[in-house]
Amino acid sequence: MKNFLCICLLLISIGGCKPGIPSNIIQPDKMEEVLYDVHIADGYIATIPDPDSAKNTSAAYYKGIYKRFEIDSALYSRSMNYYYDHPDVFNVMYEKITAKLKKTKEKEDKLNAKRLKKIEAIRKAKKDSLDKADPQRVVREAAAKKDSLAKAEALVKKTKADAVKKIKKDSLAKVAELKKLKKAEAKKLKAGAAQKASLKKEDEAGTAKKIQ
Repeated sequence: MKNFLCICLLLISIGGCKPGIPSNIIQPDKMEEVLYDVHIADGYIATIPDPDSAKNTSAAYYKGIYKRFEIDSALYSRSMNYYYDHPDVFNVMYEKITAKLKKTKEKEDKLNAKRLKKIEAIRKAKKDSLDKADPQRVVREAAAKKDSLAKAEALVKKTKADAVKKIKKDSLAKVAELKKLKKAEAKKLKAGAAQKASLKKEDEAGTAKKIQ
């Protein structure tokens, strides 16, 4: 029974990883959730005007994200570097993240519309609760959330663009290195051929002398 349970746990752990994705990397499904939360946090942080406050808020948000997904900054950075080097997987993830952000934004826009409609109804009805309510605060919060999501979407696009640039740069560097190696190899082969021809010529000259 104990062996059976061990085998089941092993199969579950193996099945949890996508084919070809190393086990020491955050798997794509989980990485999508991590990056979604990261971009939502970054979108909000981008709305904070004070740099020190933004820095402190960023640290707290990232710490919360790492804790939620049971990861750390080292694992996150290693996983990002892996996905940067595997654009096929990276692009699929970001298509899903972008779609999710768009859906969240649409949902938030609808909620904001309902909030604003409710405020307008309160204003028109001139209810007693209007004195206690702060319509402007709700308006500010709605605008802030909308701004955060918009900036999150912009950051997603920037991240994808930066990744594409890095991939292109790495590809060009690899092509240049390959050309350099091929050139060196061709030079080496040419030198070898010249040396063989020289030795052959010397052998022929030696043979000719012996015949004479």
